[in-house]
Amino acid sequence: MSELAKRVLTALMGIPVFLLALVGPPAAVMPTGSTWVVLVMLIALVGMLEMLSAVEKRYPEVRVNRPLAMVSVYLPFDAWLGSQLQATFPESIRLVVAAIMMVALAWEVWQAERLGKLCVWRNVGTAAFVVLYPGLLLGIWVKLRLMDMGCAEQGVRLSDGVRLILLTCVSMWMCDSTAYFVGKHLGKRRMSPRLSPHKSWEGAAAGTLLGTVTASLTALAIGLTPLTAAVLASAAIVMGQVGDLFESALKRELGVKDFSGFLPGHGGVMDRFDSLLFALPVVYLLSHFLSICS
Repeated sequence: MSELAKRVLTALMGIPVFLLALVGPPAAVMPTGSTWVVLVMLIALVGMLEMLSAVEKRYPEVRVNRPLAMVSVYLPFDAWLGSQLQATFPESIRLVVAAIMMVALAWEVWQAERLGKLCVWRNVGTAAFVVLYPGLLLGIWVKLRLMDMGCAEQGVRLSDGVRLILLTCVSMWMCDSTAYFVGKHLGKRRMSPRLSPHKSWEGAAAGTLLGTVTASLTALAIGLTPLTAAVLASAAIVMGQVGDLFESALKRELGVKDFSGFLPGHGGVMDRFDSLLFALPVVYLLSHFLSICS
C-alpha cells in the first residue's frame, strides 16, 4: 500500500473519531466537553511518549523526568476541570499535582548524588519543555472547546467552541492537502530548505488561499460570518505553518523523520497535530476580539 493510500485510510478512520469526540453527547448525558478532553489527554500522552523516546534515543545520557513530563497530560484535564462549576475538588487535585512535581525534582537531586552525574538541566529542562509544548497548547484546545460567546441564544445548534474548532480544522486540512499537491507538482521555491526541504512557497500560498476560501464557505453552514471566518482561518493557517516548521526543527535536531509510526501515512501524533497545536490557540486568542455570532 502506498504512503498516500495509508494517509487517506488513516484519515478516513480517524476523522470520524475526532469529530465524535469534539461534538460529544448531550450535556444531559455527559458533562460538556468530557469526550473532547479525553481525546486531547490521549493526544498529550502519546505525544509525550513520542518526544521522550526520540530525545533519549538521540541523547542516551538523558533520562527525562517522567513524573514531571506527565504534567503535560494533566494540563488539558485541568482546563476542563476549571469549567465544572459543581466540582468541589479542583484545588485538591492541583495540590496533589504540585506535590508530585516537588517529589520529581527531589528525585533529580537524589539521582545526581547516587549516580554522580549532573544532568539536571537536561532531564528537568526537557520535561519542562514537554509540559509547555505540547501540554500547555493542548490545554488551550480544551478551553476553546468550552468557549461560550452566547451565540446559542441566536438559535445556533453547535456550541461556539465546536464551531470554531471545526472551522479551524477544515481550513487547516484543506490547506495541508492543497500545499502538498501544489508543492509536489508546481513548487520551485523552497520555504525552508534546512528545516523542511519539501515545503514550497507556491504550496504555502495556494494552501493559504484555498484554506481561507474554504473557511468562508464553511462559515455559512455553521453560522459564522464569512469575514470573521476568513480572518480566523488565515491567522490559523499562518501559525499552523509556523508550527509545522517548529516541529521540523525539533525532528531535524533529533535526527528523526517522524516521531513515531503511530498513525500510518502520517507518522506520529506529534507529526499529525503539529499545525493544529499552533493554529487552535491563535483562534482562541483572536476569538476574544472578533464578533463570533453572526
